[in-house]
Amino acid sequence: MREETGLTVSAGVAASKFVAKIASDLRKPDGLTVVPRGTERDFLAPLPVGQLWGVGKVTESALRRMGVETIGDLSRIAVDVIARKFGKHGVRLHELSLGIDEREVVPEQPARSIGREETYSEDLVDADAVRKELLSLATRLAERMRRHGIKGRTVTLKVKYHDFALVTRAVTAGDATDDGGEIYRCAVALLPKTEAGKRPIRLLGIAVSNLDGCEDAPSPGAPEQLPLFAKPGDDRAQKLNRAVDRIREKFGKKGIRPAALLDED
Repeated sequence: MREETGLTVSAGVAASKFVAKIASDLRKPDGLTVVPRGTERDFLAPLPVGQLWGVGKVTESALRRMGVETIGDLSRIAVDVIARKFGKHGVRLHELSLGIDEREVVPEQPARSIGREETYSEDLVDADAVRKELLSLATRLAERMRRHGIKGRTVTLKVKYHDFALVTRAVTAGDATDDGGEIYRCAVALLPKTEAGKRPIRLLGIAVSNLDGCEDAPSPGAPEQLPLFAKPGDDRAQKLNRAVDRIREKFGKKGIRPAALLDED
């Protein structure tokens, strides 16, 4: 990786996913940690209990009140005690503290969502500026979706304020779409559920989920369910989008775009 890209990679090698993940975090930014089979418990024991998957601030505080500071401390508590306190989640945490993780490695999974987001060097304070940025994000996101043959039903708006407080709002439509205008309208409709225009905004993002198709879809023309009562002209937006995509392929991303984005850098 370093020779071909100039990037560093940290890796962990172990007999289970969980232990390998913990190992990969120990020698960043450019290290390799190997945990031989049978040594998982000794490897995990001195580490803070907060490094266990599923141990958030609330759970960590509850464990500390029980005298649990390290993963080793947790492994030495009887599993029925943990189960009474945390239920099935506690049993799972106890198994992880012993290095037990039977999940298989799945190298490839279908995409669950696709999105675009932007962090701004200067906070957005004007509602019109926010809507303009959402139009830009929706336009770029829709182009990417069409390129990969993906449509989605749920649009999620992500807003991070200047104090790093983060909110998300979502809406689900009846029909899957890859149209930038439709995605933009959904995102703008969610704005009143945020404090956009009232609080400075550091980051905006739009994501689409409940996807039809996937990243390795054979082509944008893959089979899809058609509406039962389609009317003549309903495919006008699709034809327009395909024409826009062809223009951009030939003349670049600025070959054609919404007029509101003409001054976009």
